[in-house]
Amino acid sequence: MEKYTAIDLFCGAGGLHIGFENAGFRIKLCVDNNDIVEKTHKRNFPNIPIINRDINKVSTDEIREYLDDDNVDVIIGGPPCQGFSTIGHRVSSNPEKRNQKDPRNELVLTYARIINEIRPKFIVMENVKGILTLEKGAYLQNVLSILVKAGYNVEYKLINMADYGVPEVRERVIIIGNRIGMPVTFPTPDHSDNPDDNLPGWENCWNVLKDLEKMPDNPSFNHVALKHTCKNIERYKLIPEGGRLPEDKLSKELYRKNFGNTYKRLARNRPALTMVPGNDAFPIHPTLNRSLTVREAARIQTFPDTVIFEGNRRQQGHQVGNAVPPVFSKKLAIFILEQIKKAKDLGIYECD
Repeated sequence: MEKYTAIDLFCGAGGLHIGFENAGFRIKLCVDNNDIVEKTHKRNFPNIPIINRDINKVSTDEIREYLDDDNVDVIIGGPPCQGFSTIGHRVSSNPEKRNQKDPRNELVLTYARIINEIRPKFIVMENVKGILTLEKGAYLQNVLSILVKAGYNVEYKLINMADYGVPEVRERVIIIGNRIGMPVTFPTPDHSDNPDDNLPGWENCWNVLKDLEKMPDNPSFNHVALKHTCKNIERYKLIPEGGRLPEDKLSKELYRKNFGNTYKRLARNRPALTMVPGNDAFPIHPTLNRSLTVREAARIQTFPDTVIFEGNRRQQGHQVGNAVPPVFSKKLAIFILEQIKKAKDLGIYECD
């Protein structure tokens, strides 16, 4: 079977390229700017080269050195953009306005520039929901216009990963484009929370968590329970399954201001809440009075157990929370392969 090539910019822990490789793509190169990510990558993907550097300082000539004169079929990537994440930093002068000048936002434009210079046939970009409203939508339109000027048909869609079999409610913006003249479409959901859709229901999180419920701590498996304070454990005991902390019913000893989103407990019969990057940001276990371990969060994100995350717990959590679920990325990759084969059948794939 013919192998098509891809490079992964802002690869993180590899959630995107795991799916693309499992679908049959050859991953020629990964790029990121994080020493811990590089350690995770070299441990889990030793056969895929990685450039660990600020992408603004990576030239397209350097990227081409890894391609062995191959054309790039697909560039994939998820530029980090916590600067306009809906849970990201807020500008102090206006708490409702996201930090639009965060330098991380410019990485999206760098991603578009590299696409323009490498000129793959297809492009895939994953981003947080907040990109839809940044600068009232003007920011996203600017990114799309850059790609259109480079000759790409591009469209975006807000996708819930639960609709593709991921046991997690996780909404992300997916941008797909091609420069071969094909209309841009998106993979069809294969799960639904609506019985009228006649699809399998959303996957529940318990199926991927239950065998870890009584497992002892295992640092080499990224499975270590946080040591919560006694006060927090008492708070967790009050959180019903599938619910959140009843702040209005707390005793004076347990009350405090500004409880965060971490005081929510997962329900065994439902998908998990969104895994977000951070040390203490994972939600509460469905049956235990503690937050999820990194391995449990990785299971929810559909990482195989063979992927081991390097760094301390916070660094591991960031890698897991920032990733694209591999189950979704494989379905996305299969969809792109189908588009490539359709273009070849039409005789338009090799056009410049």
